[in-house]
Amino acid sequence: MAHDGTKERPDRLHDQIRQWASTRPQSEAVVAPGCRLDYAALWTAVDAYAAAMVAAGVQRGDRVATLAVPGPEFLLTFLASAAIGAIWIGLNPRYAEPELDALIARVEPRLVFSASRIEGRDYRNWATALHGDILAVDLDGVSASTDRFMPFPVFVSQGAAVARADLERRYAETRAADPCLIVFTSGSTGTPKGVLISHAALVGASRVQLRLWPAEPLRVLVNLPINHIGCVGDLCCYTLVGGGTVVFTPRFDPAASLAAIRDERVTVWGQVPTMFQLTLDAPQFDPRWLSTLQLVFWGGAHASPELVARLRELAPRLATSYGQTETVGSVTFTAPDAESTLLQETVGRVAPPYGLRIVDADGQVMAAGEIGEIQVRTPFGMSGYWRDQQASAGIATADGWQRTGDVGMLTDAGDLRLLGRVHDVFKSGGYNIYPPEIEAALGSHPGIRKASVVGVPDTLYGTVGVAFLVAADVPPLVDALREYLRGRLANYKLPKRFIFIDELPYLAVGKVDKQALQSRVAAA
Repeated sequence: MAHDGTKERPDRLHDQIRQWASTRPQSEAVVAPGCRLDYAALWTAVDAYAAAMVAAGVQRGDRVATLAVPGPEFLLTFLASAAIGAIWIGLNPRYAEPELDALIARVEPRLVFSASRIEGRDYRNWATALHGDILAVDLDGVSASTDRFMPFPVFVSQGAAVARADLERRYAETRAADPCLIVFTSGSTGTPKGVLISHAALVGASRVQLRLWPAEPLRVLVNLPINHIGCVGDLCCYTLVGGGTVVFTPRFDPAASLAAIRDERVTVWGQVPTMFQLTLDAPQFDPRWLSTLQLVFWGGAHASPELVARLRELAPRLATSYGQTETVGSVTFTAPDAESTLLQETVGRVAPPYGLRIVDADGQVMAAGEIGEIQVRTPFGMSGYWRDQQASAGIATADGWQRTGDVGMLTDAGDLRLLGRVHDVFKSGGYNIYPPEIEAALGSHPGIRKASVVGVPDTLYGTVGVAFLVAADVPPLVDALREYLRGRLANYKLPKRFIFIDELPYLAVGKVDKQALQSRVAAA
């Protein structure tokens, strides 16, 4: 490969934006409350932000962090930092200040962008208290110029001093293989690991997704947290690499989602199942508002039969897929004509150029119908874990496959059934128990709206399952529910306890917080 990077440039994010700015400058790129940018305006803004970062001393490999809601500010800081070879990190406004401080200490950013206020929380004191080596910039531009929290207009204006040739040199020096993003895993167990992701991985995964999930026009709703790969990769990069339109709402809100889909004629709607459920149950819900949808897809959890049936009435195509932060994009996808049962019970088949296999504890490949760890082969995977050589080395097998830590099995037809995380699986009386399998059976009961199963210590069996349930209406009798499960599961898989609650706890990324459920059992 040429050392000047010429062969790599088509796979750099800033080249994608620049290409669309040249070939379709007036096509809408970004829509948000109070903001509309076509591709020409998007590139102009990225260019100005990048120049300001260079003027601020941001070097190749430096980190740039942003604390903001989904919107143009986050996207522009990400694209600009990536263009000059820096590495961007999204900070979640839901974090408490000690959590933000811990993340800042881990990545040691040169530059931190932050909103002054988000949903009633004031971040000005936090930003001004950052270490003196960190330049803090007020995205809202309301801070006094004398503060350590620099107003954004002042920051951008300093980019005018950067010579055009110097900025172009920085763009040229950035390579497709350079990491441009760190996404920290959700941290439901243990310390979150920082997944390093390159330009080439984001662009390559987006191209696969565009091939398998086309839409014309491509107008995608984005309301997921900016610290999540689902927001940056699966939604934003997918849309921008395809020359489409990112439609932002500043947070997940059912009414705002419905209005955005209606008013901006959104064609692709991707969420976790819980978000779909809340949106369809909202008082404002009107299926006529969703008439422009061409594709509805979900990830992160199984969708219930009821939810799949409701979604099928809203769009001509439903889809689900499987991937992780470490795989950058999805590696399996359901077929365009997938039946409801496949959408409920599987996450599709592996798509080229990816590979997928199921292995046992000794690394032996398992046959269809046998349960083991999912391993993938991908040209678009992560670059490693941030400052964690041991974890980076441990994720790859000797023959080049990537360990996922997920448990699953392949059907005879080649569809992947996802059974949970390795650390979620527990032994009860010598048997392996896979919570998602039980949760799917519980979710098929008409009296159950949501279900989550966790393993808790037991003196007799070692570990037993406890089911937390949200009833659809009147809670079914436990004895009747147990009998219902006996017709669908082996007896050893039945939970020993059934606990009805008003709502399941969720992590910021929309997944059930199983650690909180286990703590609840321990406290009781």
